Amino acid sequence: MHKQTRAPIILLDFRNLIKLGIEAAPASRTGQVLQLLESDIEIQTLWYMANRTSHRAAVNDHGPVHVRTVMQHGDRLLRLLVEAHIQPNCITDHAMTEDDARVVVLLGLALHDVGMSIHRDRHELLSVPIALDWLRRKLPPIYAEPQLTVIISEVVHAVLAHNVNERCLTLEAGIVKVADALDMTKGRSRKAINAGKIDIHSISAAAVEAVRVTRGANKPIRVEVDINNPAAVFHLKEVFGQKLAHSNLEQYVEVPKLDELLESLRELGTTADPQRDAQAEATAAGNGRVESRSVGEPIGIGRGRVPTTIA
Repeated sequence: MHKQTRAPIILLDFRNLIKLGIEAAPASRTGQVLQLLESDIEIQTLWYMANRTSHRAAVNDHGPVHVRTVMQHGDRLLRLLVEAHIQPNCITDHAMTEDDARVVVLLGLALHDVGMSIHRDRHELLSVPIALDWLRRKLPPIYAEPQLTVIISEVVHAVLAHNVNERCLTLEAGIVKVADALDMTKGRSRKAINAGKIDIHSISAAAVEAVRVTRGANKPIRVEVDINNPAAVFHLKEVFGQKLAHSNLEQYVEVPKLDELLESLRELGTTADPQRDAQAEATAAGNGRVESRSVGEPIGIGRGRVPTTIA
C-alpha cells in the first residue's frame, strides 16, 4: 500500500519577513539593529511562536503585529521625551548617545515577549534568558565590549521591567513598559474573543478604537484615545494606567480620555435613581420612618460616607 506523505507545514513565509515601519539612517546603530530584526529568521519565529501561545491561552495578541505596534509607540515616546530635554540613562549614566538609547528601547520592545514562545505564565522571566542568548550572538559587530555588555544589560532590564510590578530603573525601561501598554486597540483582543474569552479584559480592549501619541499641552506626552463605549475605562485605568503608574513616565504623560471617563463615572454616583429611591421610601415608611435623599447626594449606605471615587 502506498503511504501518503503529509505536506510540510509552512510556519512563516521567509520571503516576506515582517517590516517594522521605523526609519533610521542605515549606518546608525539603530539602523543596523532594525536591519537585523527585519532579516533575522530566529527572532521573527520567536514572534510567531509568541502569537501561537497567545492563541492557545486565549489572550490578546503578542506576536509580530504587537511587536511592530509597540516599537513604533516606543520610538515616538523616546523622541518626545528627548525633545523635551529629558535625557535617557544611556546618556546620563554611560555617556553614550541618543542613538544607543533608541537601540535599547527598540530591542527591549522587540524581545519583551519572546518568553511567550514557551508559556504565557511568567513570560517576562522566561524572556530574560532568551533575550540574553540572542543579544550575545547577534549584536556583535554592531557593538563591541564594553559597550556590548552595557547595551545588553540595559535591554534585559527593560525586558524584565515590562512586568507591571517590576520597578523601572531607567527611562528606557519606563518607555518599554508604557509602549507595551499602549497597544490596546480592539483588534488586539479579537482572537481572545473569538476563542470564547468574554470578560472585562477582552470587552474593555474591544472598546478602544484608536490610540495616538502626540506632544502634550501641559506635559511632554499626550495619549489620545478614541473609544466606542465606556467599558474602555477598565483597560485605560487598570491595564494602561497601572503600567504608567508603575513606570517612571507618569509625570510626563497626560491622558485626557481617562480623566474624562473617570469624571463621568463619578457623576454616576450622584445621579438620581427614582426607582430605587421609591423602594427606599416605601421600606422606610413600612418601618415607621421616612428618609429622603437630595438630588446629587451620593447613593449608598451611610449617605455620603461611602467614597464614590474609583480607586
